[in-house]
Amino acid sequence: MCAGLALALGGGHFAIAAVAALPFITRLAHLAVPTLLSRHASASVAAAATWIERLGFTIAACAGFAYPGGGAIAWLVAGLAIAYLGQATYDASLASLHTESTTPGSYGRYTAVKARWAAVSGLAIGVGISVLVDAMERIGVPPHVARASSVAAGVLVHMLVAIPLRRMGRLALDGGDERGTASRHDTRGDDAAELCAATAPVACAPRDRWAVVRFALAWGFAQGLSTRQAEAMAIAHLGVPLGAVTMLNALLVGAGILGARTWGRLADRFGGKGLLSITLFVLALDPIWSIGALLVHPAFLVPSYLLWGVFNSGWAIAQSTTLVRTSGPPADRIRMLVLYTVAHGAAAGTAPLAGGFLLETLDARYSPAVAYGALFAVAVVLRVATLPLLRALPAPPAERGRHVSRVFLRAARRRAAARARALGRWSRAIPDAVVYALTEPRRRAVND
Repeated sequence: MCAGLALALGGGHFAIAAVAALPFITRLAHLAVPTLLSRHASASVAAAATWIERLGFTIAACAGFAYPGGGAIAWLVAGLAIAYLGQATYDASLASLHTESTTPGSYGRYTAVKARWAAVSGLAIGVGISVLVDAMERIGVPPHVARASSVAAGVLVHMLVAIPLRRMGRLALDGGDERGTASRHDTRGDDAAELCAATAPVACAPRDRWAVVRFALAWGFAQGLSTRQAEAMAIAHLGVPLGAVTMLNALLVGAGILGARTWGRLADRFGGKGLLSITLFVLALDPIWSIGALLVHPAFLVPSYLLWGVFNSGWAIAQSTTLVRTSGPPADRIRMLVLYTVAHGAAAGTAPLAGGFLLETLDARYSPAVAYGALFAVAVVLRVATLPLLRALPAPPAERGRHVSRVFLRAARRRAAARARALGRWSRAIPDAVVYALTEPRRRAVND
């Protein structure tokens, strides 16, 4: 919706690139979160970050209500920068808060439940907002006003976050007290050594840290190169209504419902690194669907958003089980995540600007189809090239992606065969029951 608002205010390729880059650049705020968590409770830091996020989106909505031109784009970008700064701080502190609300052995399933319910709410809100914006534009409301209204409505909905956040803070406080008491009474001798080993940093060697940073930089640049450009292409060149694009984003969020429970169980059983390789391969091929939408039909965007939602849910769960520690002080639990997200954000924040420059250069000489096609093709090549870097990523012991795929597919085949057998039994039983019901009255009459 923010990309559509930038277009309505008269923004071009670089405006879209700035909107796409801000969520990644503001991840630099993660560097300050471990220090904040060492001084304040995770719930308190998350609550303060939500107010910063609401303030930023309020400024962005007010900029959208202004007339196109002038400084509206600048105010929109400034408001989004403040909003995403608060959002980045909130995400990092919430990652620590989630570990305080669960146990290490069930962290994958806990993350899956969180992702599934987030997908449900995101789908419902996204569908409602898309219908509202389309209806407002059809009755003659200016596009920038309709789209700014949706941002303002999002701020009002965001106020509801305070309710579960307060409850999670109480739960984390109670759980932390219980775990602290247990550790003080139960850590003696070998047990204390095992606890120290369990809470040691996942990646402490400079070589391991460089492997994390190298992968984050490569994947961040490859992912950010074409971020939001497919949506801008659909709106500006393919004639897709903004409401339809918003509906596709709702489909993306809602698709996280599919398989979230399975992703969580697989992460708890096999570890996260194998799942990362599976999800990365599918996400790397995502720009191919955008090329299909550009050259064949915009309907190719539907499987793109659907697959991205399903496998991005798996990516988030696998990333959490790989990078987020589930024990130790709150500040130490997210150091690996901070290292990854800051490097990823720095690369993904500059990549959209490179993508916008590539589009501006090619757009001046060739048709939009050539410009966007070249951008998406380069994005596919760069994303696939990150797969070898993923294998060098330091992580807790985990099964390879190929093994996880075999186990999952074997279980899926068995489940499908069992359902087919059950369906066969029902298909044989139903005709017999129908024949019996039709002939039973005559049989009784003859007998009588």
